[in-house]
Amino acid sequence: MRRYILFLMATFAFFGGLKAQNVEVEGKVNDTKVQVGKPFTLDLSLKVPYGWFVEWNDFAIDTLSEQLDIIKRSEVERTADADSNVIVKQQLTLMTFDTGQIQVPAVGLTYAKSFDDPDRLKAYTDPINLYSTTITVDTTMAYKPIVEPIAAPIQMKEVFPWILAVLLLALAVFGIWYWRKHRKTKVDADDNIVRGPVIPPYDKAVGDLENLRQQKLWQSGKVKEYFSSLTDIAREYIEGQFGVNAVEMTTDDILEEVKPLHFSQETYNKLKETMEVADLVKFAKYSAANLESENAMNSMTEFVNESYAQFQKRKAEEEARLAEQQKQKQEEPAVKEEVKNV
Repeated sequence: MRRYILFLMATFAFFGGLKAQNVEVEGKVNDTKVQVGKPFTLDLSLKVPYGWFVEWNDFAIDTLSEQLDIIKRSEVERTADADSNVIVKQQLTLMTFDTGQIQVPAVGLTYAKSFDDPDRLKAYTDPINLYSTTITVDTTMAYKPIVEPIAAPIQMKEVFPWILAVLLLALAVFGIWYWRKHRKTKVDADDNIVRGPVIPPYDKAVGDLENLRQQKLWQSGKVKEYFSSLTDIAREYIEGQFGVNAVEMTTDDILEEVKPLHFSQETYNKLKETMEVADLVKFAKYSAANLESENAMNSMTEFVNESYAQFQKRKAEEEARLAEQQKQKQEEPAVKEEVKNV
């Protein structure tokens, strides 16, 4: 009997403690009858004693159940009542597309006696049974035409990307047109397209040498830059005029490749001596004297002029020889015909 009395006292104390703690949870709707596709609200609230911790469900998913979609969430509100209890509330806007009996499931809301309390407790709302109907259509009323969509005003942020895309496209088209119109496309003697202005290698070399002379690089102490520019002009001239890939060759390779061009020994030596001095300055840190620098310019200028003149002379002689051979071929049938007649 004594044990039974102690059990009853413990039970009363437990439920009395719960009542003193006053944890209450509630979920309610305005009406248990809803319509398909029409929003309705579910009000959730949880009341706990002051100082307790509420870990509110943020309802991150878009569905409350298979039958109910969450389309809107209000801000979470925290208030206090006269008994110093904390009340946390939130309103969910729901919608269903099912008809007939549907149910708002029990929603669990988490709390604890303090933030540091590892024991998280849950209070569940009661399930709510709803009845979903379709929209009632009054068949006695006359049919009305379907309302056209209402045109919303166009905002600048909506059209700005399109305006920017059109401007960029127009700019690209104009750039292509301008490039095609102003590009300099010319054809050489062999009908090969040459990009940019066509300057004969000899004329370009003479002009580049004169420009280098006017810059007075070696006079201002830029001896290495001076000889590098001088040999670059020579390489471009030899490659453009004689078809030798001199730009990619070493000095020894260039001198070997120009031998079959049959320049005079004096002309060949001018190129050889200038290129060798330039290599010493560029790679062996040789300090060229002023006289050597000036002589290098003179020797390279003479090489360009003499090699071009000798090349033109051989070219003219070759053309004359070919013309003579062609003439002889044309005369041979006539001679044979005369001999045959005799």
